[in-house]
Amino acid sequence: MANTKKAGKYCSSMKDALESFNLPTFKAWVRKYNPALWKEFKKASEEVQMATMCKMICNRTDLLATEAHKQAVRWLKDHNMRGMIF
Repeated sequence: MANTKKAGKYCSSMKDALESFNLPTFKAWVRKYNPALWKEFKKASEEVQMATMCKMICNRTDLLATEAHKQAVRWLKDHNMRGMIF
């Protein structure tokens, strides 16, 4: 039972971090909750970090109708990320 409660909190904070569409906020979330991703994420350039955040926003179905999703799609389009990270 404790695992489901923790998993619910984990997803909730991830959604909050992604919904803010703020790279420093997302980096803080990754550092705290996903150390395996953080080891490689911190080495990447800012553009790759932003692209990763945008792709994670696009992959979440609960963020489809939000402003963050619109901004993520726009950012990926403006930076020509069609074939680079997918």
